Amino acid sequence: MTQNTGESYQLPDDSHLAQVLDRAEAPNAKADDVARIMCLLLAAEVRDILTGHEYPAPFDATGLELLCTAEGAVRTSGAYWTGDGTRREFEEAGAEYHLDAWACELDDTNRDTWSLLCELLSDDGATVRYRLDLTRAATL
Repeated sequence: MTQNTGESYQLPDDSHLAQVLDRAEAPNAKADDVARIMCLLLAAEVRDILTGHEYPAPFDATGLELLCTAEGAVRTSGAYWTGDGTRREFEEAGAEYHLDAWACELDDTNRDTWSLLCELLSDDGATVRYRLDLTRAATL
């Protein structure tokens, strides 16, 4: 069952999200599966932040900016894109902290999986910027 989340994308219901999180945290979880699940959870977290956890409220987000360091660590920048392509910053205090709880599971060991859901924005040698497609990330 999915929850209608407005114009942006639909996500599995909370019980399914809990099941996939359990799968990602299993000792025998494959790196590729973890990456795919973390992208799904990032899409869910964006929804939660933008709706104030009041869903199925509508929200407008289609992309999330990810930053990958030269060492391979991934974090969020605090920016997202709306359906019309406008780049915005999250207004909620602590939004990056909540997003980074999932983003930190993305790295070089599973980049071949999560980068398929992204558009490469820039690479200055120290930091690579990606735009995670939240619509694609929301499907599992």
